[in-house]
Amino acid sequence: MSLKTKRRELQAVNGAIGLAFGLGGFVGHLYAPSTAAFGALSIWIVGATLINLLTDPPDKR
Repeated sequence: MSLKTKRRELQAVNGAIGLAFGLGGFVGHLYAPSTAAFGALSIWIVGATLINLLTDPPDKR
């Protein structure tokens, strides 16, 4: 299994991690809401950038 061909799945995992971090702050009260918002956005932005840089684009059909 090559991660270079799993761009879409990696983006979904990145979104789920960011969502879990945000919900942990807003719903679970594990940390301040401002920290939750900043952390979720940071995870989404940095994760998406890394995934786009480190994986090949999907094949065009």
